[in-house]
Amino acid sequence: MSGGAACVDKSHRAVWQVTHRMQNRSAFNGNRVTPSAWSEVRCPLCRRLWRTRASYVRTLPDAPAEWWRS
Repeated sequence: MSGGAACVDKSHRAVWQVTHRMQNRSAFNGNRVTPSAWSEVRCPLCRRLWRTRASYVRTLPDAPAEWWRS
């Protein structure tokens, strides 16, 4: 996934989580983890998922393992 529609509700920011921090996984590379400048962020409230290089990612917690394993 590249880009994606980011959550724009500022009140949701407190619950944003990082699902893939500075890495990428793709069927094109055999679903292996490859380093990337981009991180994937999700908002569990509005169910949006997007990729970003923004510095705010450093302040966000990682998503629970059960979320990204499935």
